[in-house]
Amino acid sequence: VLVNGVNYSWGNITVVLFGIPLVGITKINYKRTQKKDNNYGAGNEPVSRGYGMKEYTGSIEIYTDTLKAIIAAAPNRDITQIPPFNIPVTFGGEGVATTKDVLLACEFLEDPLEASSGDTKLMVTCPLIIGGIQR
Repeated sequence: VLVNGVNYSWGNITVVLFGIPLVGITKINYKRTQKKDNNYGAGNEPVSRGYGMKEYTGSIEIYTDTLKAIIAAAPNRDITQIPPFNIPVTFGGEGVATTKDVLLACEFLEDPLEASSGDTKLMVTCPLIIGGIQR
């Protein structure tokens, strides 16, 4: 029985890279973390909590031919030299509210390739450094 109706699924996500919706993407992940520590004084119980820096990480998994197209357009054919760019991630479709996250000031950290005997498709995971996440 459907309790809450339709939920978000992979078919409801659109990822845009350099103004073009990526059709060769099979996975995206991103997260924000913040360092938090208990501070101790007298005794063995925390007396306060300290908050440190926020960190943003993520990656995209794409088909190798999609990566090759990005490489062809990159400065010196090196994706690690592409200046910072934003990645809009839109969630929407029939029966779900449309929302958008924007990954801010992204850059590729690696130019990967992996292939194994018997592969019927070649996928690459491209790690990203992210400057912020706008929800």
